Amino acid sequence: MHYGDQPRSAVPDEYKWKLEDIFPDDDIWEKTYKETEQAIPQLSRFAGKISASAEDLLACIHEMHALEETIGKLYAYAHMRNDEDKTVPKYQEQYDRMGGLLVQFNQTVSFFEPELLTLSDEQLQRFYEDQPDLELYRHFIDNIVRMRAHTLSQNEERLMALSGEVRSAPAHLFAVWDSADIRFPKIKDETGKEIQLTDALYGKYQQSPDRRLRKDSYMGLYVPYIEHRNMLASNYSAIVKSHIFEARARNYPTTLAAALDSNNIDESIYHNLIKATRENLKPLHRYHALRKDVLNLKDGVHDYDLRAPLFESAPREYGWDEAKELCLRGMRPLGEDYLAVLRESFSAGWVDVYENKGKRSGAYSSGTYGVHPYVLMNYNGTLNDVFTLAHEMGHALHTWYTINNQPFVYGDYPIFLAEVASTVNEALLQQYMIENAADTQEKKALLNAYLDKFHLTFYRQVLFAEFEWRSHQLVEQGEALTAEKLDELFGEIYKAYHGPDFVLDRETKALWSRVPHFYYDYYVFQYSTSFVASLAIVADILEQGAPARERYLNFLKSGRSKYPLETLRAAGVDLTTDQPVIRALKLMDNLLNEAED
Repeated sequence: MHYGDQPRSAVPDEYKWKLEDIFPDDDIWEKTYKETEQAIPQLSRFAGKISASAEDLLACIHEMHALEETIGKLYAYAHMRNDEDKTVPKYQEQYDRMGGLLVQFNQTVSFFEPELLTLSDEQLQRFYEDQPDLELYRHFIDNIVRMRAHTLSQNEERLMALSGEVRSAPAHLFAVWDSADIRFPKIKDETGKEIQLTDALYGKYQQSPDRRLRKDSYMGLYVPYIEHRNMLASNYSAIVKSHIFEARARNYPTTLAAALDSNNIDESIYHNLIKATRENLKPLHRYHALRKDVLNLKDGVHDYDLRAPLFESAPREYGWDEAKELCLRGMRPLGEDYLAVLRESFSAGWVDVYENKGKRSGAYSSGTYGVHPYVLMNYNGTLNDVFTLAHEMGHALHTWYTINNQPFVYGDYPIFLAEVASTVNEALLQQYMIENAADTQEKKALLNAYLDKFHLTFYRQVLFAEFEWRSHQLVEQGEALTAEKLDELFGEIYKAYHGPDFVLDRETKALWSRVPHFYYDYYVFQYSTSFVASLAIVADILEQGAPARERYLNFLKSGRSKYPLETLRAAGVDLTTDQPVIRALKLMDNLLNEAED
């Protein structure tokens, strides 16, 4: 079924999410918004008091978190109503108003952390003894206190907050230029007709079996990036300097240490990931050798060859009911409890299934404490849509287990852990579909798709992480980041990762200039750690059964009650060692054996 050109009212209710589970109607949302707006200033009465008594500290936390929970519901309703149909002014206005409410709340509670940090460890211990109900918040408080050395005075923190928009300006500039001002050349499509290249067409053509089309779209895409390379290098250098400014202002030895500290992660985790990957590049080189052979690439493998399909099966459409059934079958190793929640999610208004006129594109999962999670889809019946559903339901059930097993203070999970559950679901579905493929051609096409995950979600992200670290290191050592230096650095790393069958083109050296994640401050490595962690969890569940399954369900229930590395370790994954990387790449070797047969 397709409703992309129809108004939302044309979509049957059974395919829509039920946002009335958050607020029954817009009037209740409005009433709650106004009540919250009036309640926020009352929090300021705790300023100067939370360090005076355990009772005042506890009362402040209770009131602060109660308001935070309500704001979360207000925001969830507003942003999802807006995403249903971007052409409805009322919901755009609701969403815009939430920005002001969040600023008001954050400004009002800005006293909390600096004042909490005036308490010594001995005073805090007396507070726990005086008020036993504070014990629930010990980890929450410890996580603030451990940052004491990197938290500035109230006036200095105010200056940091005021400078935030200026320091993030390079990221904003890149986003505006890359989405609004960039101009791509015209190229010839598969029929020889001259067309205007776009980002969307580039993505489509990179998966074409027509190599001329892949090459032309690739070379065309890089024209504006190379033309503006000096501006882009200067802009990237500016964001790196912004990261250095904050790290030094907060007394961190490096930008990497500053970025990882929010999750209590040591720099060695990052460096060990790169080291373990560098020592295990052979599976990727082997995959490229297979690609060169299957596609008959006599001049070698170029970057524009890396997404071309090696094996194709007959195209088919997966109906919505079939997609749900495939997800349920794939998730069987997670047990009946998990499957029961998954079944409920499909019938209880969690998922907004089909595209409609004005609806936000893409897919996501969104959760707010005290209400079931939600999933936005634009389901169109492709195999990729089936995997997207499995992925987003992984996020959704992670949220469901967390909010049903943790108090509000620990009722979500950090970005470092966010992609684990989604990738567990994808991996389980991949393995189920490979084992149950209709024929050899379908099986090889599925193997191709799984191997691409290793390349794009693991190796490519570690490669990006190494570039990000080394480019920051250059500036920390006083060197300038010119376009030439960035091209040279990126090209050196890219060639090393991709191996002897890979040909490094001039355009590929400039790939650094079009990656938006490089403006997010050491973000991309988390894709790789989540990928190898999820594969280790899946392997344990398939090999060990119930004990590993229980560890994983406990992982889903943990939220923020522990630090991320501890949460993963309890699930059986130790990222302080190279074992997760080695196990994942052993699986890649096994998949290559099947693909080469």
